[in-house]
Parts: sequence; structure tokens; C-alpha cells
Amino acid sequence: MTASPHTHRSTAYVKAIAERGRTWKPDPITPQFRFIVRMAYACHERQVPYDVAWSVRDGRMAATITATGNIPTPRPLPKPPKLRIVPTWKPAIWDAEYRLDAYHDGKLNRMRPGFVIAHSCGLSLVHPSDSGELGVTEHGGDEDIRHNWLVTHATSGKGFGLSLNFKRATDALLLAASFAVDWTQDTDTLGTNPEFRRAGYTVQATYGNGYDRDTAKRRLADLERAA
Repeated sequence: MTASPHTHRSTAYVKAIAERGRTWKPDPITPQFRFIVRMAYACHERQVPYDVAWSVRDGRMAATITATGNIPTPRPLPKPPKLRIVPTWKPAIWDAEYRLDAYHDGKLNRMRPGFVIAHSCGLSLVHPSDSGELGVTEHGGDEDIRHNWLVTHATSGKGFGLSLNFKRATDALLLAASFAVDWTQDTDTLGTNPEFRRAGYTVQATYGNGYDRDTAKRRLADLERAA
């Protein structure tokens, strides 16, 4: 007499995004649905036959997994590897050159002076300054030159909306430079390249703060869904 194979079946309900709290920061998926994903991954990894069926019940989307055989124990999903930026460019603050048209001030809608460290990719690090002296404010006071660095598009002077310390600004520039974007092009041409938006949102999602970071993450997710 042959023993019948073990069968496991679980169902999880998934709310529509519009029903998951704030539109700019939806509530996370439920532990129940996370279990479905983990079980599917465990079955796939151990070559256990399984099936995931989607259906609509009472106006809600439902996912049901059915596995047959030697049912595995789901484990936490592996975390994606963290992006490691190769430090091929190591600028020093003292490499900065003073320019009267260092960056574009969006509020004033004109170019402003500051200290610039240009990268060959077409991006720059900029420390705004009206005094023309590093570490000195326009009124003669002391200023910490390690802070308030911008990452800008060298041709237009426009930035990523970030003000960072020197190290983080350098890392943010290298992250943007790692995308398939020719940063030496003008902004109109850059706007036709989908990677341009992906690069900008990724930099903001990685180095931004609060609402700006969450908004960038949401827009990145929108790009992935549209791809």
C-alpha cells in the first residue's frame, strides 16, 4: 500500500494599492501573503511541485498556493545584495574651483556662484558660496566645508534636489554615473532616455530624506511596472 503524498494549501488576500493606506507610501503586504511568497520560493528551490492560483473573492484578490510532496519549511527570503559603489574617483575638497556660474538655483531661476569639482561623466559636486573662499560665508563667518554639497548636471547646473556632506555627495554622484546615461548631453536630450529618470529617482531614493525619498521609491516602482 502506497502512502498518499502530503498536500499543503494556503490562501492570502491582497488589497488593491488604493486600499493600502497613503498613496505615496502604501501599507506593506500582509504576513499571510508574505508566507505565500516564501512557500513558493522554498518549493521552487527544493523542486517540490506547487501551483499559485489567483482569483477574486468578495471584491478582493486572493492568492492560493498548493504544494504536493515533501513540503518544505519556508524560510526568510534572501535579501538582495547591497549596491557597492567602486570608489574609482576620490576627489578632495581642495580640488574645488570657484565659478560664478557653478549651479542653477531653482528658486531664483538663475546661475549662482560656488566651488565646483567636475567629473568626466558630465556631473559635478558643487558647494554654494558667495564669498569666493572655502570655509568663509559671505558675511565673513566660519562655515563647515564638509557639508552642503550638491550633485549637479554640469551643462545645465541643475541638481538632484539633495544637499549632502562631501562623502555622501561623492557616493551619490558615482551612483548616478553608474547608469547608462550620457550626462554630457543637454537636458532636453536626457529627458528622452528612460534611464535618466531611473538614475535620478534611484539617487533620491538612496540619499534623500523623508517624503522625497519615499516619493522617489514610489516613482521607481511605477517605472518598473511600466517597463
